[in-house]
Amino acid sequence: MSSVSSRPALCIGGSTFSFIWKEHALTAMEKLLPLGLNDFDVLMVPGHLWIDEFTPESTAKLRRDLDSRGIRIDSLNLPALDLNLCSCVGDVRAYSISVYRKALQCSADLGGRALVVVPGRVSALLAPDKGDTMGWLNDSIAALLKTAERLDQRLYLELHPQTPIPTSPMIGAFVDQFNSPRVTIAYDIASAEFIGEDYVAEISRLGHRIGQFHLSDSTRSAWRHDALGEGTVDVPASLKAIQTSGASAAVTILEVISASPIEAMKRSLAVIDGSAQMPAAAATSR
Repeated sequence: MSSVSSRPALCIGGSTFSFIWKEHALTAMEKLLPLGLNDFDVLMVPGHLWIDEFTPESTAKLRRDLDSRGIRIDSLNLPALDLNLCSCVGDVRAYSISVYRKALQCSADLGGRALVVVPGRVSALLAPDKGDTMGWLNDSIAALLKTAERLDQRLYLELHPQTPIPTSPMIGAFVDQFNSPRVTIAYDIASAEFIGEDYVAEISRLGHRIGQFHLSDSTRSAWRHDALGEGTVDVPASLKAIQTSGASAAVTILEVISASPIEAMKRSLAVIDGSAQMPAAAATSR
């Protein structure tokens, strides 16, 4: 009987999320590199890695430091608490677009290939008219796509429960509107678990529309990004779905949020290694 390891090898990258309030992004990546992680998704917040803290000289130095250590950035990632690409306020959308554009330039300067984009946020109590919201979001992503094309970058629109497109059918249909290889999906398995989505089936259905996977653990009752094995995500089934998705260029980002990130990453990698030894029949959709 074949095993998970007989399918195409996974490219496992790491997220610097757990380190954002503790240390600089380069230090975080240096700590994760010995675990076998590379192709990082780097969070952008002041003090960790932030647009306004860059000068041409510091950017060039960071690029040299990355290259000399063999560190690769797959994507930069702006947490969207202060940004909203589908805000009803035009000035908020304009500001958000400007920050995302600067982040795309940073990614290009640092050798990254993409920017993770949370496609707006909407109120869970009383959101604006859906048609208006989608029009604002469409205009914002179209503006970012122009910048991405100029800089040879990609946009990974993240599956996120607080956006106006929180499910796979919705985000897939939205991405399809652009008909561009530069606009794809960052498929977050923990978020899919939280909203009760059949992520195995949806990963298969979305296929080449996925540009990046985010892997961590969650439950159906609480939205979390825990170490693998601490929630209800079916890790073997997830890995099998990723490997057979057709998204051959997509990096699987281990996006664990923990007060003890190195230990949590090690436990998660052990779960991945253990899953690779399981028979394929055990890694099936629930």
